[in-house]
Amino acid sequence: MIFFNLNFSGKLLAHNKKSEWQPVGVDNYGNITQWINPSSYKSLNKDSFRIKIKLLEGNKNVRGRLDINCRNKDYYLRKKREMSQKDPWNKIIKGSSFYEIAEFYCKRTYAASNWGYTTLTKYLWDIEKPTYSASSHEGNWVTLYKNNSSEFKYNLNTQENSGYVLAAYFYQQNQSYKNTKSRLAKSYYGWIAVSCRTNLHSTFKKFGHHIEGEWMAPKKGVPGGGASFIRKAKCEY
Repeated sequence: MIFFNLNFSGKLLAHNKKSEWQPVGVDNYGNITQWINPSSYKSLNKDSFRIKIKLLEGNKNVRGRLDINCRNKDYYLRKKREMSQKDPWNKIIKGSSFYEIAEFYCKRTYAASNWGYTTLTKYLWDIEKPTYSASSHEGNWVTLYKNNSSEFKYNLNTQENSGYVLAAYFYQQNQSYKNTKSRLAKSYYGWIAVSCRTNLHSTFKKFGHHIEGEWMAPKKGVPGGGASFIRKAKCEY
């Protein structure tokens, strides 16, 4: 099947606005509490980087800088106007907003393999980047599953490559937060590269519309998940 209008030859350029803040963290009530400025990214050495961060503390926005060591998997947060620099480095907790930031940017360091970017899976995460939103991809959308908690669709107009299938998808999840009676729907369109060799897939992630995205480290799919459905339908065995 022809993959209409998919041009991977171009690259998205970083936006020149230095004040663009992108959300990365929420509290138990679903409120955004942390933002980063992707344009402020700075490499510190072969294993570490720095990025500007903004945190909501009480009713005030507190700015600072976040240093992450990708090899040690720890971080140092220095808030603006704080005088002390004697605080220890802290371990990055999996599932935290700092983990999300590290997973995205550690790909650029020599410690990339510590975050799942290995030579064996390079065919999934080192592929050309899409130049337009998956929501505008031409083709028919098919619902693979839909229940009370989530929904997953993918576009039948896929591209079969050596070892993987590239597809546009739509995902929606109903999330519940502490002390809230209602369930909030979180939905988005995206790109996914599904391995035909093993139970792995990589998704394309961006922080903000004007920042160049990255293919994330491959992850194992869950039984009955969207990646497994795509693999079964599109991979030739």
